[in-house]
Amino acid sequence: MVHFLKLLHAKHQEVTTLEARVLSLRGQVFELEEAEEESKAKIMGLKRRSANLEVQLDRAKAEFRQQAKRFEEVEDDLTRDVLDAYDEGFKDALAQVACVHPGVDTTPFFASNLVENGKIVPRVLP
Repeated sequence: MVHFLKLLHAKHQEVTTLEARVLSLRGQVFELEEAEEESKAKIMGLKRRSANLEVQLDRAKAEFRQQAKRFEEVEDDLTRDVLDAYDEGFKDALAQVACVHPGVDTTPFFASNLVENGKIVPRVLP
């Protein structure tokens, strides 16, 4: 009978040890579940932030495209204005030459021509 009591006591100790391990593991599981919930909340926050940043990026891209288009339009307008001013200045200069030298034929002269090697040649635009 003493042998059974010792065996029972040993089994009781083993159960107590296992219960302590189970309790410890349950604590770890609880901590991991809390960490999981925190991680899920962080992930959801990051997903929302990512979606917001994508929306902001799309808006910025659209705004950039609009600004680039406006820039091109303004650039075209300014280029035309400069060319028109250059052309008008050239016509005014030819009119002055014709005024001082009334017999000079100014019809072969254009603002788009160049002088190369002492000859008037048409400008080749790129």
